[in-house]
Amino acid sequence: MTYFLGNWRFWAGVLVSVITLALLVLFVDRRELWEALRAANYLYLIPAVALYFVGQWFRALRWQYLLSPIARISIARLYPVIVIGYLANNVLPARLGELVRAVYLAQREDEVSVPASIATLSVERLYDGLTLLALGAVAAPILLAAGLFSDASLAYQSTAIALMVGVVISFAVALGVLTALACSRRTVDWFLRMTALLPARFRPLAGEVITAFVEGLATLNSPRKHAALFVSSLPIWLAEAGVYLIVAYSFNLDAYFASFWLLAVAVTLVTVTSNLITAIPASIGGIGAFEVVAQQTLFILGVGAATAASYSVAVHLLALWLPVNLAGLALLLWHNVSLRGLAALPHTETTPSRNDEAVSGVRAAQDD
Repeated sequence: MTYFLGNWRFWAGVLVSVITLALLVLFVDRRELWEALRAANYLYLIPAVALYFVGQWFRALRWQYLLSPIARISIARLYPVIVIGYLANNVLPARLGELVRAVYLAQREDEVSVPASIATLSVERLYDGLTLLALGAVAAPILLAAGLFSDASLAYQSTAIALMVGVVISFAVALGVLTALACSRRTVDWFLRMTALLPARFRPLAGEVITAFVEGLATLNSPRKHAALFVSSLPIWLAEAGVYLIVAYSFNLDAYFASFWLLAVAVTLVTVTSNLITAIPASIGGIGAFEVVAQQTLFILGVGAATAASYSVAVHLLALWLPVNLAGLALLLWHNVSLRGLAALPHTETTPSRNDEAVSGVRAAQDD
């Protein structure tokens, strides 16, 4: 508990979440919001949560593929690491869940170093973003052709387009850099030469971290592997969009759309916008930012403001946030692992292993 109370990033994230949720509640009719929450059929959460954990199985399958050049690890061993990582992302500041996943995997699997694990998670996040952008590129024109964006102002549409272009460019640049590291020895050598700018005592560790990181990028060294990563990412996000779709029936969102298919496309777009915004580590677990963006997306598509807000809160907190946190907590207890220990290992008098040195180096970079 003291880890949270003494961490300014945690309190900054809490402040962002509180402000954004307050704005969400402030700009909708609170009586309608409460009525929508009260009238919802929460039995739909049962299949929705089950489908969410199926999606995590597909995520473990993709991670297994990313790690395959380094070590062959079973999905059964990767799955709990993913769930604990999501718990950490939901309760720790600055998306430290990624570091928790890397550290815990390195503790469980001797063949995988922390930097190599972080590299695979970097590829994961890139392909999550690229897959979401691809789904958005399909969903938005369909909804536009159906006339569901007709009420959106020109300023809103222009802002959305500008943001989308910026996101696409950012992902493309990041993917290009990682692919160059995976394919070009000259690029790796350049990064290794740059370690000469560091103090002498840090250079050997920096070289090891870069080498291990590049090892984790092995799945980016051919177009075929890029295609395999994209294909393996689709079921992850289609399953999550399915969660949104199931919960939509809990709040009768189908009444706002002419057909099942339009509803499915609409919630796919909500999946895209709400997850892209939570990639920015401004709030704790994306709480607040997720709800505001999801609500605004639905509102632009013609859903009532209060209904859209109640749905956004429910799908995030009850279907996506709370279940994985409870499962992650249960796994922490079952494995007798400390979340604080994974996020901030204490210093010891023993000689550190290469993985522990890498963890310290990564944390020092984060603190800077």
